[in-house]
Amino acid sequence: MRHDMLPDLPHGVIPPHLGRAFLKDVLVLAATLVLAILVMIVVLVLPNRPSYAETAPPPAGLYFRSGAPDSALEAPSLGTEVAMTVNGMVTRVTVRQVFHNPTDRWLEGIYVFPLPERSAVDRLAMVVGERRVEGRIMEKAEARRVYREAAEKGQRASLVSGERPNVFVTSLANIGPGEDITVEIGYQDAVSYDAGVFALRFPMVVAPRYTPQPDAALAETPEPLQPGPDPAVIRQVEPEPRDVFGPVDIDESAANPLSLTVELDAGLPLAALRSPYHPVTVETGRNGRHSITLRDGEVPAERDFVLEWVPQESRQPRAAVFAEQVGRDAHLLVMMLPPSPGAVPAAPPPRELIFVIDTSGSMHGESIDQAKAAVIEALKRLRPEDRFNIIQFNNQTFTLFEAPVAASVGNVATAWHYVSALEADGGTEMRPALELALAGSAPPGHLRQVVFLTDAAVGNELELFGQLAARLGAARLFTVGIGAAPNSYFMRKAAELGRGSFTYIGDLKEVKPRIDALLEKLEQPALTGIRMGWPLAAGKRIEAYPSPLPDLYAGEPVIFAARLEGVDLATLNGQLLITGDGGEGRWQQRLSLERMIAAPGVAAIWARAKLEQIEDGLYSGATGRDPTAIRAAALALALEHRLVTRYTSLVAVDQEAARPQDESLVSHEVPRDLPQGWDAEKVFGLQEPSAGPASLPLRSRALPAPLLQDAALAGGQPVNLPQTATPAERMAILGGAYLVLAALLILLVLHRARQAKLCG
Repeated sequence: MRHDMLPDLPHGVIPPHLGRAFLKDVLVLAATLVLAILVMIVVLVLPNRPSYAETAPPPAGLYFRSGAPDSALEAPSLGTEVAMTVNGMVTRVTVRQVFHNPTDRWLEGIYVFPLPERSAVDRLAMVVGERRVEGRIMEKAEARRVYREAAEKGQRASLVSGERPNVFVTSLANIGPGEDITVEIGYQDAVSYDAGVFALRFPMVVAPRYTPQPDAALAETPEPLQPGPDPAVIRQVEPEPRDVFGPVDIDESAANPLSLTVELDAGLPLAALRSPYHPVTVETGRNGRHSITLRDGEVPAERDFVLEWVPQESRQPRAAVFAEQVGRDAHLLVMMLPPSPGAVPAAPPPRELIFVIDTSGSMHGESIDQAKAAVIEALKRLRPEDRFNIIQFNNQTFTLFEAPVAASVGNVATAWHYVSALEADGGTEMRPALELALAGSAPPGHLRQVVFLTDAAVGNELELFGQLAARLGAARLFTVGIGAAPNSYFMRKAAELGRGSFTYIGDLKEVKPRIDALLEKLEQPALTGIRMGWPLAAGKRIEAYPSPLPDLYAGEPVIFAARLEGVDLATLNGQLLITGDGGEGRWQQRLSLERMIAAPGVAAIWARAKLEQIEDGLYSGATGRDPTAIRAAALALALEHRLVTRYTSLVAVDQEAARPQDESLVSHEVPRDLPQGWDAEKVFGLQEPSAGPASLPLRSRALPAPLLQDAALAGGQPVNLPQTATPAERMAILGGAYLVLAALLILLVLHRARQAKLCG
């Protein structure tokens, strides 16, 4: 129809045939776009899901590829038994890892597991049936070579290596079809004591660790800060993070069940004995010994076990000395509670408190609730003369105020609301947050204190320690470990370097008492300049660690290990003198050395303390030695005392060949459980649980490759820890919807233009 033949219609009225044409155009375009979106979802989303056979899904458990299409073999299972014996302040522990092969193939099992960060691991045995093969200590590369050669020959072999002071790896080669093999690992450790409470902690799981890019990847210049209550981004990086410790099982089933018993001889009557995170059964013997077992028998290896005991008020210890003679040398472990520094001054000096809170994905759920509650409790105790600021970090770092502000009612209220609204997501870029917290200095007359709340799920500890040692200045750093399985190695060492103290919070109900105790320490002067005087003849060499002794806060004891060369415990007498500077001036205390408690394992604890002092030179620079010299000194000490370290491993080899040479060896990295309370979606992004054969990073090979290179499992596929958990499916659908809406709007505009042209 020509334009001059259109009937006269009221303005804005669409001719019927044009309306029908418009509707037809809209429907055709909408149908085309919907079809395109469906195709896009099928192409982009569905291939990312694990593929399963169309038959019934496999039963719950762990699987590995068999090499044949659409088939899988059940993976070797792992059960762990822990037996702990506590004598006063010394604990001796045996960890039994039982590997079971349910298949008809010959397997190699590799398992990453935690131990306490100051444990002295010095024993390894492999038990095959009735045979027991003791391990030998070797330099790490040599131990790995011996293990690989034995595996190639078909011999059963076990290797225990240390990748961090609190992270170890067991490798077990040639587990026969249907066979059980037990690996026994032994270590010594010291019990902790603080504010009248003894405690031991046994970690059960290595949490996935976020490892950022090296320093070169960081932005050279931070973005400028903006004042005001809204957070300001100070630095953003584009990391390629990874978990350096191998696969994680994100299924809800427990992959690694663990049983635990404790034989406790506290040496004095107890007022309380408790396990805050696991139900236990306690049996008390006539001699005052206590036998503690897990009430449920076995538990998932997903959160730390903690046992605490409190002596009766009248028997609170003031000092104790535990001793062991090894050869010509006497070894001592000394605990002395200094006199109280006195009442808190009527007007304590004003402080500048910097709260640093981790809001990364691993803190999602109860952990972020604990951290927020802890900061809010601390805000309540601020005084008007104090200053403060709040920093939060994930893959970016934010600050509440441009600079620390006075603790006025308005500023504290702003901080309260800000903290209450925090959420956890993204990666753990800790370095920019530390840089900001340690930057600048407090005004004259103010004491600067940094309170760091995190689960410390990071893999670049040495880099962070170096940064802390270089930038701390006059500030003090107090660490608060949050969650079911915090990185205690980082927490404890960071607090030591920061001349502060560390606190663990594992449950919401613990927040108030533990934060109150921490803040009481912050409000009292520390005991500094602690020194020792020994009643020994001139010329006797004494090595005591840590050296120098750290500053102490209210309720903390002086604890150190010492070796007295050429001294016989039977002839040791006199008094040990300890002096220091407290809030009311100089103090001193004497401790008799004539009533010592025999405690096997003290020598290993001393060697572990010396080893830590040597390795501190890797980042502190205090020793003035290069890494080669540090390695040589640490290696010699570790070999002398049979300790598993970053430089040494224990290896056990059965001399009898077991695997036929025509059979191949299938290697399997046993996934760890995800720590209790962790949200897999927040940490890893949207993924399917590891229920099918295609989801595990496993491999089959004739010979075992090097197990660990630079703290990463060689040949394995690391678990990616993205800086944000992007919901790709939802974003794809949402993007498609926006395309439809945009197309309809464009079509409507074009139709209106044509209508206006036709209708004049």
